[in-house]
Amino acid sequence: MGAIEKHEALMYGYRLGGPANDWEGLTNELVRYTDGSSFLMPRVPWETEAMREENHSDHFAAAAEERLAANGLGSLFLRTYSLGWDEDGHILAAVVHQPESGPLTLDPTSMSAASQHDEALKQALSVLELRTRASKPEWIMASYYA
Repeated sequence: MGAIEKHEALMYGYRLGGPANDWEGLTNELVRYTDGSSFLMPRVPWETEAMREENHSDHFAAAAEERLAANGLGSLFLRTYSLGWDEDGHILAAVVHQPESGPLTLDPTSMSAASQHDEALKQALSVLELRTRASKPEWIMASYYA
């Protein structure tokens, strides 16, 4: 069995959250489901049976990515990030910067160029019928385990 490594990335977009933090980045109504334990999912008209039946935010991500692709927004990402050991959340991102090696940094030109994606991110929120607490996209440093 290989070692589990922590990775970090800078992402430009919206932090949505996940079941472990009650989807803290969203203002959507949440629905409580149970799969032996209780969990919350955002109320969206495109919810799937898998989203209702199992406490696993990957079902949300897969359905959202499918909906984005069907609406011409397949260049955007729903990236999973760590909320803690074995607890995940999601970020709707237009840019994901993960260096091969060295420090996690971005130059000012790259940072300001990210705003060209603001309209696509706004459109994605509309397509997904999600309302975020953040009023505009932001740079987010996120960790994940692999």
